[in-house]
Amino acid sequence: MKAINRIAKRIFTLFFRDRSAIFYTFLATGIMIAVYLFFLDKAFFSEQQLQLVPELADIQDSWLMAGIAMITSFSASFTALSQMPMDQRTKAFDDFFVAPIRRGQIVAGYILGSTVTAFVISLGTVTLTYVYLAIKKLQLPGIQSTLSIVGITLLTTLVASGIAFFVASGKNSIRSYGSISSIMLTLIGFFAGAYIPYGALGKTVQTLMSWLPTGHAVGLMRQHYLHDMLKGMNLPSQFDLPAFRVYFGIDIEMLGKVVNPWVSVVIILVWALIMFGLGIFRIQKQKD
Repeated sequence: MKAINRIAKRIFTLFFRDRSAIFYTFLATGIMIAVYLFFLDKAFFSEQQLQLVPELADIQDSWLMAGIAMITSFSASFTALSQMPMDQRTKAFDDFFVAPIRRGQIVAGYILGSTVTAFVISLGTVTLTYVYLAIKKLQLPGIQSTLSIVGITLLTTLVASGIAFFVASGKNSIRSYGSISSIMLTLIGFFAGAYIPYGALGKTVQTLMSWLPTGHAVGLMRQHYLHDMLKGMNLPSQFDLPAFRVYFGIDIEMLGKVVNPWVSVVIILVWALIMFGLGIFRIQKQKD
């Protein structure tokens, strides 16, 4: 266990020593907020809809903040695990294998270090989203919802680290890892419906999203960012709330039915196990 902790601490320390890594991780969050404010602020609802339900503008802000919190878990995980291709380049990774440390401990150290690092950064982003909502004088999630958001952040960070670990487990150069990460994060943002409402996409894309962990992660996040706000709204009788929740990816449909949140949790965990398993298999294959 000491070996695992030492490797994890090394990953954590090296990340937070690199100020540029921290800066660019949070910069991505800032860019998403800026793009929203300048280009997407009134893109989701018509003037007629806003006149009918003025609270929709507030929902839109919280909806976006939930997406940003989820995306940061992935960007932070990929940044934290960039240490693996760096160690492969400097042969530090190979040195671990000749040291009196079991291979499983080395892998566990990288996984633990990247997950903890990404989790801390993600909590920082969640805090920033709360600050944004407070500045706009919008209703913040309650204590129970906040605790759920922390748990969902940890869950999202786990699957994000699994995907990043699978990518990093290949024989990638630092440059190729960075390129793959950029492509992956772009696809993750799209298939999570972080920028475009779930219902605005085609049926084929919606079906694909329902089987990916990203859609379920952002859906869980939105449920708790919006729970107290939706609960306190006085909606007109003609407003179809269940359809609205599905259209905006708050609730996820699979096979034509809205899934229970615990089903989403299981899907995310299964994806995390698959990604970690495939990454470990690739590393073992390289070393055998």
